[in-house]
Amino acid sequence: MANQDYPGVCMSCTTSECQVVAPDIEAVRERVKHDPITGYTQNIVNNLTTAMSDKFADEYEAYLAFDVVKAAIVMGLKNGQTIDLGGLGKFKVDTVNGKRTVTFHAAPSLEAAIDE
Repeated sequence: MANQDYPGVCMSCTTSECQVVAPDIEAVRERVKHDPITGYTQNIVNNLTTAMSDKFADEYEAYLAFDVVKAAIVMGLKNGQTIDLGGLGKFKVDTVNGKRTVTFHAAPSLEAAIDE
């Protein structure tokens, strides 16, 4: 299964046996050069790079960590599983108006954060 953002580009992806495979760092560098990381994705990448500078040499490597999470979510959804990300919430496939749709149900801690 190719990366859901860029079909045919092997960033972090999964095999038909549902194994997450190593990304192509050059493809990521090329992707970021032409389609820069923006919004909250940039915020996540910056935080990963700052908090774990010993693990991530640059934004490309930090983006790969984010990309692995996306690939794992897609893998679970493709397998009909509920993906429970502790403290964040659950992604799952529901049928809405007869159409399969990805839904997200926030964790109680996330719901509580908006009331602080």
